[in-house]
Amino acid sequence: MKRDWARLLTLGGAIMVMQSLFWEYARMKPDNNYLVNPWSTRGLDSIHGVVFAVIGAALLVAGLVIGSKFTRDPRNSLIVVAGVVVAAVLFTVVFAGGETATVGGGLGGIVLGLLIGYTIYVAAQRVTERQYGAGSSQARLLKGGTGTLLLLVALGIGTVLSNAIFGDGREFAAPVAVLILMALIGALVSLMREVAMAANRMLIATTIVAGTAIGLSGAAVRSTLVRLQAEGGNIPGQYRDTQVTWGYFLANIGVVVFFMGAVMLWARRRDVVQAQQRAAKQRAAAEASAAELAAAG
Repeated sequence: MKRDWARLLTLGGAIMVMQSLFWEYARMKPDNNYLVNPWSTRGLDSIHGVVFAVIGAALLVAGLVIGSKFTRDPRNSLIVVAGVVVAAVLFTVVFAGGETATVGGGLGGIVLGLLIGYTIYVAAQRVTERQYGAGSSQARLLKGGTGTLLLLVALGIGTVLSNAIFGDGREFAAPVAVLILMALIGALVSLMREVAMAANRMLIATTIVAGTAIGLSGAAVRSTLVRLQAEGGNIPGQYRDTQVTWGYFLANIGVVVFFMGAVMLWARRRDVVQAQQRAAKQRAAAEASAAELAAAG
């Protein structure tokens, strides 16, 4: 029996993220002799475990839907992309509705500018191909060496736009910040060639975003342990005396495993799309030959 490694990796990775809920996320270093209480915290003891479990469940559902035949239809693929954007915003409303986030400024501003610039470049490609045809001289202008130069120009324009809109960083409610980021990613993956693969591209991008959120939560996990100690009226430990443990690491490993499965799903969908394109070209050639023979006869 042939194993479906793509599905196994996405399933296993998502479950790994979810079951990290039952492991220790942070603990005091042993040299404190456990004078503070609690000296460790599990996923069940804090909001972080719930957040990780929900992220794992969301990845599991997304992987199952996007790995199915449902998203082979371009329209369904775009529907799934929109659904992922909405789900990300709702997730933020539930778990960080009262928080704020800075959009733009520093490294984040550079990344956002490059993302905007690349979206502009891809949109120009699609508009040109639709207006003049994929094989036209105008479309070829956006490829090759000239296309690379135009891409660099677009990236520069995107960086300027990002700086003009967000400057050194603007504060937004966390759901609004997530909406800006995910909507931009959704637009990019939808504009790229082969709309039927938009959902697969969105899955990869969403996995990166989810992995970044989990990876950057290590400091918050450690701070939570110190806060729980202070709230318990016990002798609080110091932040520098805490360390993240297996629950946190398992969640990160699970995201990596899921990412591998998402890439494999994307590669498999690409092969299906290419096969369909070859079949369509062969049918078109056969129909043209049949029409020529009928005309000659």
